[in-house]
Amino acid sequence: MIMEFTYYPYTEKNVEKVEERWGVYKLAGRSKRVLFLGRGNVRKHLLKHLPEGETPAEEAEFFSMEYYDTGEEAYEAWEEQMREFKDRFGKWPKYNKPLE
Repeated sequence: MIMEFTYYPYTEKNVEKVEERWGVYKLAGRSKRVLFLGRGNVRKHLLKHLPEGETPAEEAEFFSMEYYDTGEEAYEAWEEQMREFKDRFGKWPKYNKPLE
């Protein structure tokens, strides 16, 4: 597993540099507060959330990502991060649906 915790400006130019690998990604607003936690092919999914993408995250100004070797590892890491977010802030990230 390779992990990246640095936030990058959420632009198409920066997303194009992201590898097409399994991972977990975070979209954050201006204050770098997490708005969405996602998982899957990191580059492909980040492109979807840009303003001209299929499911834009309009408030997102930054992103970060963590790469994993398999989709299963990425899903497990995402689920753990979602639960940690809920435990810490008492709610889910703004654009995520609650876990069951």
